[in-house]
Amino acid sequence: MINGKIASLYKNTDTIQAPQTDDPRALLIKIFDELLNSIKAFHKNIVPNPDSFRRKSSSFSKALTILYTLQGSIDFEKDLGVAKSLFQIYEYTRVALIEEFKSCKITKSDKALTALAEIRDSWKRMEQSAR
Repeated sequence: MINGKIASLYKNTDTIQAPQTDDPRALLIKIFDELLNSIKAFHKNIVPNPDSFRRKSSSFSKALTILYTLQGSIDFEKDLGVAKSLFQIYEYTRVALIEEFKSCKITKSDKALTALAEIRDSWKRMEQSAR
């Protein structure tokens, strides 16, 4: 599921700082770290007030940008089952974040955060075993 498309999509976004690496797995892990941190920051600032609204908006925007990047990089040709599952997780997360941005209540993205952390950890294990 790793392809060069993810690196170019990720590096071309204005909202996120692209990590410097040519290793696709290492890049993917860093992207997931950015995504997880953005969702956690969004959660932390979910209730708007003058101090947190900017952080809420920024972390929300960053998380959506990363999710779109991940969705756009899925290779549906290699393993359709895995590709569909990843797309569904990313889409569930995206929809949950949008709903929560409006409602100012965390209802679904905490479950998504858990699933995304598991995916990230799986990539990390694969990277370590490849060494």
